[in-house]
Amino acid sequence: MSSRFSGKSMRRRSMSSAPSRSALLALAVVCSLSGCGLKTGTEYLISGNEYFKSGDYARAESEYRKALKMEPNSSTAANNLGVVLNTEGKYDEAVEVLKKAVSVDPKNAIAHYVFADALNHKQLFDQAMEEAKKAIELEPSEIAGHRQLAEAALGKSDLQLASDELRNAIQLDPDNDSLHHRLAQVLGQAGELEGQIAEEKKAVGLNPDNVEARLGLAVALHDSGELPQAVQEIKNVLAKDPKNEAAKKYLALFENTHSQ
Repeated sequence: MSSRFSGKSMRRRSMSSAPSRSALLALAVVCSLSGCGLKTGTEYLISGNEYFKSGDYARAESEYRKALKMEPNSSTAANNLGVVLNTEGKYDEAVEVLKKAVSVDPKNAIAHYVFADALNHKQLFDQAMEEAKKAIELEPSEIAGHRQLAEAALGKSDLQLASDELRNAIQLDPDNDSLHHRLAQVLGQAGELEGQIAEEKKAVGLNPDNVEARLGLAVALHDSGELPQAVQEIKNVLAKDPKNEAAKKYLALFENTHSQ
C-alpha cells in the first residue's frame, strides 16, 4: 500500500509541476520586456547610441531603423537615424527621415538643426536657413543651430551673416577651436586678413593638434607677408605628421616663393 500511495504522490507532484497556460503566457510577456531575444523601441535606441559612440555607424543605423519601425512616430528615433545618416554621408535619406522628425515634433530643436545640416550638404541653403532659424528660435543657446545657420549663409554667399552667427556660437562656446577656425575661413573669404590670422591663432592655441587651423594660419601669414612664420607653421605640422601632403605642398610653394 505504501508503494501505491507513493506512486500516486509522484503523479500528483508531476501534474502539479506542469506549467499552466496562463503561466506560459506570463513568461512570454516577461521575455518580451526583459531579454529573451526581443527588444523594445527604447532598447534599440540605447543600443544604437552605443554603436554610434563606438564608431560602428552601420550597426547604429540598423538599430535606429528597428526602433523607428517599432515606434513610427518617435521623433527621437527619426532624429537619431538622421544623425547617423548625415555622418555616413547619406544625405538624401537623411533629408527624408528628418523631414518626418520635424513633422512629428515641430518643437524639437535638435531635429531642426540636424535637418539643416543635411540640407546644407545637399546645397539646399534656403531650406537649411529656415530649419536653422527654427532651431535657434526654439533653443537660442544651442551652438549647432548657429553653426548651421552660418553654413547656410555661407552657401548663399552672405559672409556677414555667416561671420555673425559663428561669433554667436563662439560666445556660447569660446573654447571651441573648430568654431574659431571656421570663422577664420569666413573672414579670409571676406578679405579680413588680420581677423583671419587672429582667429586661426585662437584655434591653434586652444588645440595645437588642429592641423587644418595650422595650415590656415600658415596660408594667412604667407598672404600677409610673414613668410618665416608661415614656414614655421608648416614645419610644426610636418613635425607631427611627416606624411601630410597638403603641408608638403605648402612648404614647397612657400620656399619657392622665398627663393624668387
